[in-house]
Amino acid sequence: MTFKSLEMAKVGAGNLRAIEIGVTSRCNFRCDYCGAYDLLERKILSVDDVARVVDTLPDLERVKLSGGEVLLEFEICEGIVKYCTERGIATQINSNGTVLNDEKFERLEAAGLGVLHFSLNHTDAASHSAFYRVTEKMFPKIVHAIKRAVESPTIDAVVETILFNETERAMAEVHTFAAKELGVRKHEIQMEIPSLHQGYENTMSHDQICESIARLVENRDPSCTLFFSCLSAYFRPGSEHWTRLQPLFRDPGVIYASCIEGKAQLHLHSNGDVMICELGNPDVIGNVFDTDMLTMYETSPRLQAFIHMKHEEQTFSCFRHFDKPGQKEGRPDSPTVLPMPQLRK
Repeated sequence: MTFKSLEMAKVGAGNLRAIEIGVTSRCNFRCDYCGAYDLLERKILSVDDVARVVDTLPDLERVKLSGGEVLLEFEICEGIVKYCTERGIATQINSNGTVLNDEKFERLEAAGLGVLHFSLNHTDAASHSAFYRVTEKMFPKIVHAIKRAVESPTIDAVVETILFNETERAMAEVHTFAAKELGVRKHEIQMEIPSLHQGYENTMSHDQICESIARLVENRDPSCTLFFSCLSAYFRPGSEHWTRLQPLFRDPGVIYASCIEGKAQLHLHSNGDVMICELGNPDVIGNVFDTDMLTMYETSPRLQAFIHMKHEEQTFSCFRHFDKPGQKEGRPDSPTVLPMPQLRK
């Protein structure tokens, strides 16, 4: 399985084919835009915990590990990757790259890791340090980790840049840095999603997003493929802005990754809570220590309502409290809004 292959296949509902697991909420960064479900949670999922979940999902094809900074629990990640690899399940780790070294790379390669996915929103140590409020020593560690992943004979290296006010005018610069300086061949562009449970709201208008994407595609390095994620959170198919973007996706090096949240993928938090989507719809539909995930997937009324509204009627807004920047809920033409998610007690 290659990066975003499920999203590119536009899979339908009926089979739970992927899970994203927040092994830990601990992190060595404090990103304002972080979509992590509960940064204060200190429970950690063990390899055995994850194995029990994996073994109940007969159609599972992919497991993503995220956090927090998930590699702070390196041995657990290594064990999960190895367990999945032995069962023919593809794996991906999302990381900021700062805790990796050559030994850990070798161990992840031996375990069979498929994709190593890095966050990259800046091109120099000074701007990275200023934005994230960390020491400038962090940025060279990230650069080294990305280069080492690119050189790996077995791991697929991917960098992700979030499109928000910090990167709006610098997307092409970040892309060129990733492709030419670091050798990256797959670059994911993630739309910012308001993280209401963390208090973060979006920073760009629809016009700004379209203009930034157009500039980026115009300057795309031909050796590096662009993958756009969560576009449907902003633009409904057939809308004015969606139509404006469609010519850009005629380039075979520009990929629209469709949303599979809920219909083919669920999210597992470190305390066992299962969510429809940690970013766009962090509603808890159960806990794996109480009910097996497949039963939740097949019987949850909230999940079925989400699938119907998001993927069938296309009337659900991932923003929950507005459809367009500044538009409040309650307007006649506003999308369906479910109740605000609550952290499990």
